[in-house]
Amino acid sequence: MHRIFFLAAALAATAWPADLPVTQVTLYKHGVGFFERDGRLGPGESARLDFTAAEMNDVLKSLTINEHGSGKITGLRYDSQDPLSHALSEFPFQIGKAEPLSGMLDQLKGARLELRYGADNLTGTIVNGRLIPASQTQAEREQVTLILDSGEMRNVALTAAAGIRFTDSKLQQQFREYLAAVAAARSKEKRSVYIDSTDNKERQVTASYMIPAPVWKSSYRLIFGANGPPTLEGWAIVDNTTSEDWTKVVLSLVSGRPISFISQLYPPKYVTRPEAELPDDNAARPVVHQAGIGGAAGGVVGAAAGAGAAAGAHAASSDGPIKMPAANMPRRRKSRRVFSGAICQCSPYSGSEKV
Repeated sequence: MHRIFFLAAALAATAWPADLPVTQVTLYKHGVGFFERDGRLGPGESARLDFTAAEMNDVLKSLTINEHGSGKITGLRYDSQDPLSHALSEFPFQIGKAEPLSGMLDQLKGARLELRYGADNLTGTIVNGRLIPASQTQAEREQVTLILDSGEMRNVALTAAAGIRFTDSKLQQQFREYLAAVAAARSKEKRSVYIDSTDNKERQVTASYMIPAPVWKSSYRLIFGANGPPTLEGWAIVDNTTSEDWTKVVLSLVSGRPISFISQLYPPKYVTRPEAELPDDNAARPVVHQAGIGGAAGGVVGAAAGAGAAAGAHAASSDGPIKMPAANMPRRRKSRRVFSGAICQCSPYSGSEKV
């Protein structure tokens, strides 16, 4: 008696989802069907609708909930799924299509690897992995370079190893999660949509949606009887590809072909945001002042005056113009300059040029 009472209490405490059976189905000629479910939700009860991953885009676009009574629907939840490319980008390795084992191990440089050769085990750190192409004398083979605990670096043949294992348990778990993500993306298992309510009253709920459905087909037969006119029969061929039977369902067949689009609403969408570069903070530079140059009345200032000036030229100083004797100045040679391709002979004293 105690065991039976305990089992009954456990079943009462379990919150089973409410059942919303299909009550109406409308099939069209363009590959989409309209479904309507109706049922009652108890106080604080939730209803679950199961779909496949291929149906979730149309469900999220068309799902409508109508409630009858004083109750209140608090929200809808559904099983989300991250895109495969985004989920796999979080792993420190990538397994390509038909990628050899050596190529995968080459991505895990620095990881600890244990190889079993019969009764002997070889453990070391991965340096690199490579695929050696076939030659005239040897077949194609894979190798991995390891650094052993003794410090010795050794090339090991992967094809001869009876077993390969990562000593890091975290890395082994990442491999399992990687393969599980690939399998989940390929799987067509059920995706659930939950209708939640936290009210303490019952209510009648009607859920309607559209999902992909096979096109219904028509067939006609002309029957000739022994007596009387012939009879023309029209038959509709309907395929129920859902996971439940259509019992007491109002079925409607529409011959129209309305336009229907597929919107990718189920997979999470990520966008690439533009980057804002931070400004570079350059160090302050010292201020460098250039030497001044005299005006029209003067001559050469500073180092130019020390290098020599023409006879009779004046150099400026803080005390005023200083006239330098022409006898101490070296005589300049005449120079030849090129202007626009012509050779000119210039006189530095007269300021005129002879071509």
